[in-house]
Amino acid sequence: MEISRETTKDSIRLELDEKLFPRPVSVAAAYRFLDRCYIRLERAGKQHLIVQLKGKQKITKASLECLAEEFQNELLHQLLRHQVAERTAGLRDAIVGRALFSAEPAPTEAASPGGDSAGPADMDYLDDPLGIAVPWEEKYGEGQDKNGGGQGQS
Repeated sequence: MEISRETTKDSIRLELDEKLFPRPVSVAAAYRFLDRCYIRLERAGKQHLIVQLKGKQKITKASLECLAEEFQNELLHQLLRHQVAERTAGLRDAIVGRALFSAEPAPTEAASPGGDSAGPADMDYLDDPLGIAVPWEEKYGEGQDKNGGGQGQS
C-alpha cells in the first residue's frame, strides 16, 4: 500500500498502514523529527496511523513535501532497524547473558567453607582491603603542606 498524503497550508498528514510500518517503527521515525517539526500521531481504524507534521517555523508547501519525503526515508531506516533487531534478538540475548555470567566473581579458596580468610560474601561495606579510605596524613605523613607540598601560592 502506498502512503497517502494530505497537505494543508501549514502541515502535512501521512496515513501509514501498520501492517507495513508497525507502530514502534513509526514512533521511532517520528522521534527523529522532533527537533524540526511538531508531530501528532493518531489512530485511523485498526490498521492505520496518521502522522501529522507541522513546521515549528512558517514553512512553505515545498518544504512540507520535502519534510514528508525525509520522513518516509526515516520510516524505511527504522523499519530496517526493527527487522534486524527482531532477527538478532536470540543472538543478542545469548551474548548479553554470557557477558553477565562472565562478570560474576569466580569462587575462590578464600570464599570456600574451609578457608581462613574472609571471602566476598563475608566482606562488609566498611572493609577497605586496598587502603583507599586511609587519610592523606596517615598515608604520606603530616610533614607535607596541604597545598601540594609547598608549591607556589598566589
